[in-house]
Amino acid sequence: MLTAILNLLLYSVGILIIVGTLLPLWQTSRWWVRVLDFPRFQLAILAMVVAILLTACTWPLKIFDAGLIAAITFSAVWQISWVWRYVKGAPVEVPTADNNRRALSLFTANVYQPCRDSNGLLSIIADANPDVILTVETDEWWCNQLRDGLLTRYPYSVIHPLSTGYGIALFSRLELIEPAIRFIVDEAIPSVKTGIRLTSGAVIDLYGMHPQPPAPAQSSRERDVELVNIGTEIGRSDRPAVVLGDLNDVAWSATTLKFKGAGDLRDPRRGRGFFNTYPAGMPGLRYPLDYIFHTAHFAVKDMRVLPRFRSDHLPLIATLCLER
Repeated sequence: MLTAILNLLLYSVGILIIVGTLLPLWQTSRWWVRVLDFPRFQLAILAMVVAILLTACTWPLKIFDAGLIAAITFSAVWQISWVWRYVKGAPVEVPTADNNRRALSLFTANVYQPCRDSNGLLSIIADANPDVILTVETDEWWCNQLRDGLLTRYPYSVIHPLSTGYGIALFSRLELIEPAIRFIVDEAIPSVKTGIRLTSGAVIDLYGMHPQPPAPAQSSRERDVELVNIGTEIGRSDRPAVVLGDLNDVAWSATTLKFKGAGDLRDPRRGRGFFNTYPAGMPGLRYPLDYIFHTAHFAVKDMRVLPRFRSDHLPLIATLCLER
């Protein structure tokens, strides 16, 4: 009886894995399809476990069992084909900087609007000591707390508080040039564009983003359009550029890959690790949502996921060096 129940459970999970692998092949913006881009690594691990257990529990294999196990194994291989580039030790996409020449330290965090742990976040920022800070989901309370805690050390800022979960705030110790709040595809979803003058005198472009996630009652279309539009804008410029923020997408999705291609952008994660930031409270189920992308002008000195405060996201920091 227990064996039959276990086999039924394994069959059910195996079929769900196969369905979850096939559905993202459908090029649609429906949220319940696009969210399956996120847990590819976890699905690959689960598929391998289920394939091994099902083989052990149904041996000697019948035709149906063998076919199902083969499909589950293929699902694992297919999922791994999307994410293997982010495993530590895979070929890196961004070279490692061997000096601090024209270095720029960038920090990004989704504060989780209902969270009121500003002291925790400010303590993490003080320890990390970045040059530029981007926070999203900042309402009026959060913007006031950050302004009070940061402006003496970060005299340049562009702030747009919202109570909808799409507020955004940028603080910098480096001069901002023509900072602007923009609304790329939706007047309710702000983003930041600004020039930043480095200590060397060089000027780069910085884009801060927090597009809509795929979620019930909203598709991924606006997120996809915003990402690709920003990538296209970067691709038309010769100036070094950095994009950071909570992109509400995973690095291996078709949309993010199209965004990278449009802007000829680089991902310092590749070959260095996943740098998973969400959900903060579930280490084994995390995936990357918070990013720092950049053009080929940069090398990476360091990249780290920082300690948790009470947000549902972990902060991310990277030090980039402008090399050309």
